[in-house]
Amino acid sequence: MFYIFTFLALLGTGVGLFPIPEDIIVLSAGVGIEQDIGNPFIVAVVILVGIIISDFIIFFLGRKYGESILNIKFISFFLPKKKVETVHKLFDNHNKKSVFVGRFMSGFRPVVIFIAGSSKMNSSSFIEMDFLASIVYIPLYLFLGYRFSYDINRLIKGFSYVYHALEIIIILTIIFWVVFRLSKRLLNGNNRKIE
Repeated sequence: MFYIFTFLALLGTGVGLFPIPEDIIVLSAGVGIEQDIGNPFIVAVVILVGIIISDFIIFFLGRKYGESILNIKFISFFLPKKKVETVHKLFDNHNKKSVFVGRFMSGFRPVVIFIAGSSKMNSSSFIEMDFLASIVYIPLYLFLGYRFSYDINRLIKGFSYVYHALEIIIILTIIFWVVFRLSKRLLNGNNRKIE
């Protein structure tokens, strides 16, 4: 089940269905390895396949539809035009290097992959560079998740405290707003009776 979840999560984050970077999924898989939930080799292969497939989907969309797809609001949210323009300038001179380096740049990764497709980069060259970058990226992030799993668990607990504090702040804000609106109506109603 761990392997299936990891694979599906990578596909979802890779193509933008889940609003978190795929780095989090790979780090989490490293934590799973540390907790003996998964075999390191199998986890690495599952992640590699998930990354290559999700990256190729973005590459294919860029290749097939080009930059006209950026006019769709959902797509333009994940691939902002300013980022696309910035990456396009860099990509024109260094396309293979850009794909390799883009793997390590979480915010620009989908943009680099999309530009690779829309620039009609050779599919086999793209997969080659994506694969080479992934075989460096995956062990690095799995190791970081494995090595710092205790700290990651503490961080997650810290986030849960922050989350609960935000819930309380939101509830108090809503209560304050409702009380304010009701008191304002009551005061306006009383002012009209006086006149």
